Amino acid sequence: MSQKSKRLGRLFFNRGAIVVAKELLGKKLVRILPSKEVKSGIITETEAYTGVKDKACHSYGGRRTKRNEVMYGEPGTIYVYFTYGIHWMLNIVTSKKGDPQAVLIRSLDVVNGPARLTKYLKIDKSFNGKDLIGSKTIWIEGTDIKYKDIRKTPRVGINYAEEWKDKKLRFLV
Repeated sequence: MSQKSKRLGRLFFNRGAIVVAKELLGKKLVRILPSKEVKSGIITETEAYTGVKDKACHSYGGRRTKRNEVMYGEPGTIYVYFTYGIHWMLNIVTSKKGDPQAVLIRSLDVVNGPARLTKYLKIDKSFNGKDLIGSKTIWIEGTDIKYKDIRKTPRVGINYAEEWKDKKLRFLV
C-alpha cells in the first residue's frame, strides 16, 4: 500500500469529535520537517471538544472569533492555538463544515503531553488552517493497531467548564 493510500481521508474526520478521538488512538501522525527529516509517532492520547454546547470548547455558545474560525471549516483542517502564553496545541477539526468540533492530540508513543508533542514535531501557528488531508508536511495514517483497553477520563485543565469538566472525553492507552 502506498503512503498516500494509508492517509486518513476527509470522511474519517467528518464524524463527531468523540468517535474520531477514540478512533485516532493507534493511528500514526507523520511530520516532514523543513530539513526533510521525518518524525512520527503513534497517537496514544486525545481529547474530544464537541462544539457549541461544550463549555470547554472554544466554540461554546456558537462564538465565532478570529482564534476559533478554523473550527467552523472542513473536517480534517488543523486547528492550532497558543495557550498559557508558551505552548502550541495541535487539534484536528471534526464533524461537518459549520459544526465546530475538534480533537486535541495530547500524546504520541514517542512524546508525552500536547506541548511536548508540538515542540517535537515543530508545529506552530503557521499550521493553523492547513488541510491535513492534502498536506505534504503533516498527515495521519491508518495502522493495524487496535487497542482493547481505552481509558476514559475527564479532560485536563478545564476546571472553568462547570459540569463539562467532569465529562470523560479524554481517551488514552
